[in-house]
Amino acid sequence: GGVQRVVAAGDGVGGAGMTYTLYHGDCLEVLPTLAGVDAVVTDPPYLAVGSGVPIATDGGVAKKFVRSTPVGMPWGFSLDWIAAVARLEPQHWVVYCNALMLGELITELEKYVKLGTVFVWRKSNAPYPTRNVPRFDCEFIVWAKHRNAKNIRAREFTSQVIDVPLLQAGCFATERITVNGGQTAHPTQKPLAIVRPFVQRLTERGWTILDPFMGTGTTGDAAIMEGRNFIGIEKDADYYAIARKRLAAANAQPPLFVADAPAVPEP
Repeated sequence: GGVQRVVAAGDGVGGAGMTYTLYHGDCLEVLPTLAGVDAVVTDPPYLAVGSGVPIATDGGVAKKFVRSTPVGMPWGFSLDWIAAVARLEPQHWVVYCNALMLGELITELEKYVKLGTVFVWRKSNAPYPTRNVPRFDCEFIVWAKHRNAKNIRAREFTSQVIDVPLLQAGCFATERITVNGGQTAHPTQKPLAIVRPFVQRLTERGWTILDPFMGTGTTGDAAIMEGRNFIGIEKDADYYAIARKRLAAANAQPPLFVADAPAVPEP
């Protein structure tokens, strides 16, 4: 019970002086205890296609409303976290979402910050549908920013469309984290290649990046690689344990930081 916290000094791949702090708990309980952050890069729970299971609100992250709850997401889609993060006044917001969430997400964000643009993550290896629906090969990445924010290196995004394949699973898994002899640990683990460019181009070395829905720690991994401080919050005990182990391993890598190194792959 309660919120658990671990703090580590980042003296490895990202260079000396960086720190990361991980919280195991509900982000709506943790966020009010934080003093401020420079950016938020996060992949909140998705409103899933065809889940269609209405559930009552029961406090926690889903106080405001819940449309439906897909398998593995016990509290579904909520926007309550946005107000809690806005209090921390990040300069830049990078939020991953799908088409069902896009309208309400932007509307809520624009109560606090200005929309930069919407990027499209095109997944070249997305599966073809078995039903009479379009091939869902895109997700969206909403970039919003504080009115006083600098764009840093936004011009390095040479397109709003970023082509990055989905992570392979099973015997083809390389970056994807697996458990129990090949089983996917997290159903929506993001590739580093779709996260790292945003960390690199919209934040600066020494900044603190927040991910209130840390999952298996992809944002934290990118932050450590790029010499940024990181604060991660995760409610699920299994995902938290994976992220804690993953970030400790990333931090243990020898320093490889090169200022303004190009993100890989280029969009």
